[in-house]
This record gives sequence, C-alpha cells and structure tokens, in this order.
Amino acid sequence: MHDIEELLDDVYAGRERVSRSEIYRRAVALDLPAEAVTALEALPEGEYAQEEAAEALVQLNGRAILGTGVPAGELSDADLFRELRHLHKTRDDTFHHASPQALVHHDERTAELETEYLRRFPDREVDPRRLRAGARARSNA
Repeated sequence: MHDIEELLDDVYAGRERVSRSEIYRRAVALDLPAEAVTALEALPEGEYAQEEAAEALVQLNGRAILGTGVPAGELSDADLFRELRHLHKTRDDTFHHASPQALVHHDERTAELETEYLRRFPDREVDPRRLRAGARARSNA
C-alpha cells in the first residue's frame, strides 16, 4: 500500500526516530484506509527508525501492506537517482540486520531500479580505472 510508504516518508522527514503513537496519529489525521491504520495500531509501543517501522509492518502484515513502491519505469530520472541513492545507503544495514524477507525485498527493488538505470543510461560514464586494464595498471605501479 503506497499510502503507508508516503506516510513514513512524511513522518520521518528530518527525523531519526518517531514513536508508534505519532505515526498512528498522523495516519488517522490523514484518513488512511482502515487496513493501514489497523496495521499501524498493531505495532508495539516504542520509537522506531523509518527502516525499523517499515520492517515491523512487513513482519506483522506481510509485504502487501507496504507495496513495492512506484514501478521503476514510471519514476522520473531524479526520483530514480534518489531511490538508488537511498537503497545503496541502506544496503549494509539491511544486509546485516534486516529480516530475510526485508533483505529479499531490498534485493528485488535494487535490481529493478538498477536495471531501469542501465536501460535509460546505457552509455553511462565508466571510470577507466574500474576496467581490467586499469586494474592491471594499478597492480604494476
């Protein structure tokens, strides 16, 4: 459900942690659908980082409550870049600390966005030092 993702993005703007009560109050104030409010109501009391809240909702209610985001092909270039930056920034934490389901979701979304990026920018700038010849030149130096 895209409503929950938008709510979390809005609630966490400029904030590290937010209480379950505040997230719930904002959902009610925004008149989110009943299943979204019910899902938030089921979260245990406490404060959550955005990724923790999203993962807890996935564990409580399955992936359907959060959805998978806007399809990569429908994103503007700027939104695609932003989404990729966010996924790459959160990769290490997701890999080391997220549930198996959250890691699978992260992998799938990353693959979807990276595939779309490569489709749009097949002639992207490639650093010569990242090529085989560049690696050989570094090892000979």
